[in-house]
Amino acid sequence: VCTTGTFYEMNHGTAAAQRDVYRTWWFALILATLGTNIFCAMMKRYPWKKHHTGFVMAHIGILTLLAGSLVSLHFGLDGNLALFEGETGDRVALLDKALQVALPGGSYASFPVVFEKDPPRPGHECRFSVPGTGVVLVAEEFLPHVALRESYEEAAAGGPALHFVLEAPFARQDSWLAAADPARSRIDFGPAAFAFLLAREGQDVAARARGAPGKNSLSFVLAPGGRLLYGLTTARGQVSQGEVVTGRPVETPWMGMKVTVDRFLERAAPHRTVSPAPPPEKDERRLSAVKVRLQGPRGRSNPEWVVWTEARKVAWESGTATVAYRAPEVALPFQVRLLRFNSDKYPGSSMAATYESWVRVDDPERGVSEHHISMNHPLHYRGYIFFQASFVEGEPMMSIFSVARSPGLPLVYVGVGLISMGVLWMFYLKPMLARRDAARALLAHKERESRHEAPSADAARGRPGAAEPASSGA
Repeated sequence: VCTTGTFYEMNHGTAAAQRDVYRTWWFALILATLGTNIFCAMMKRYPWKKHHTGFVMAHIGILTLLAGSLVSLHFGLDGNLALFEGETGDRVALLDKALQVALPGGSYASFPVVFEKDPPRPGHECRFSVPGTGVVLVAEEFLPHVALRESYEEAAAGGPALHFVLEAPFARQDSWLAAADPARSRIDFGPAAFAFLLAREGQDVAARARGAPGKNSLSFVLAPGGRLLYGLTTARGQVSQGEVVTGRPVETPWMGMKVTVDRFLERAAPHRTVSPAPPPEKDERRLSAVKVRLQGPRGRSNPEWVVWTEARKVAWESGTATVAYRAPEVALPFQVRLLRFNSDKYPGSSMAATYESWVRVDDPERGVSEHHISMNHPLHYRGYIFFQASFVEGEPMMSIFSVARSPGLPLVYVGVGLISMGVLWMFYLKPMLARRDAARALLAHKERESRHEAPSADAARGRPGAAEPASSGA
C-alpha cells in the first residue's frame, strides 16, 4: 500500500496522496491492524525470557514508530509559504481546501471540503450553514478542471479596456488590459511587457508612455480627449511613439513581432466564461471551480463560479458578501521576511540548477535572526522545517517554501532506535551471547568432568595397595 501511495504521489501530487491514500479511513484501519498484529505477536511470547530481548525491543520500536507517524499525520502541519522579495509573512497555506464566506456585518465561516471525492451536482447540493445568521452557503456544482476565459464587455459605467494580439513568426498571444484595474493593467509575456495607462489632464503623455530601459515594453496610454497612443521601448532604451488605430498592427523591432489592438472599449465591465476542460494528471496543475449561491430568509443570490484560490464578491441583501475557495491558513508564532532570492541555471538552458533564499525571522520570544535556505539545506526553527520547494520568475521574484511540523517525530526517532537495537540484538548480539554461554557451559562441563575423574583415579590406585597385606599373611 505504501509503495502504491508513493507512486500515486509522484503522479498526482502530495495533496492528492494525502486525500486519497494516507488520510483515508481504510489506511488508518490497515495501520491499526498492523499494530494489533505486532502487539499480539509480541504478547504471544509472554512471559518473555532473556533471549526474547531483541524480539521485544524491535516490536516495541515498530509500535512506537507507528504511533509517531499517526501523531504527525493527524496533528502535524504540512503546507506552503510563498513570499515575494521584501515581503513578510506568517501564515502557512495548508494542503486542504475550504469554502469561506464573509457576510456584511462581519460574520465569517470556513468549511473544509473535499469535492474531489463527493462533488455537488444538480439534485445533490452541498449546504453549509453560517452560524448565527440563518444564511446558508449552497454549493451547486463542481468542476475538477476548468478553462477560464476572461474578457470585457461594453458597459454603461466602468473604466477603459482594450484587447491586443501579439503575433510572432512562430507564436500568437492575446490578452485584455484594463487601465482602471491595477491587477489587469499590466502583463508580462516574457520577451516583452505590456501596460495600459491613463494620462491625466496636463500630464506629459510622451513621458507617461515611455517604458523603463532594460526590457522590451509597449505602453498604451489613453490621453485626455479620448486619443489612444502607444510608447514602444526596447531593452537598449530606444523609444518610438505613435497613435493607435484599431485593427492596424504596430511593427516592433522585437524579432519580427507585431502588436494589434483589435478592440477598444471606453467603458467596460469584466466578463468571464468558465467551462469544463480535461484535467491534468497532477492535482497541483488543476484549476477546479465550484458554483455557489447564498440563501437566507430574505431570498437568494445569483449563482457564481468561484475558481480555486480566488475570492468573489457576491451581491447580498443590502451589501456585498465575499465567497472564497482556497486553502485554509495557519498562523506561525513568528514572522518570516524574504530578504533575497537567487536562482542559478544550467549553462545554455533556462532550467534552474539550484535556487536559494535568504530570510529573516522576527520572533517575539527569540528575537531577530537571519538564515539561508537552499534545496538540500532546510531551515529547522522551533519545531518547524522550511524547505526550498519552488519559485516563480518575475519582478520581484517569489520564493515558495514547503513548511512542515511533525509533533510525532521524537516518537519516530525512538522507534527507529529501538528497531535498530532490536535487530542488532537478534542477529549479532544474541548469537554472540549464545556462543559465549555455550563456551561457558562447555568449560563448566569440562571442569566437572575433571573433578569427577580425579577421585576415581585415586580410588583405583588405593585398592591394590590394600590387598597386599592380606596376600602376605596367607
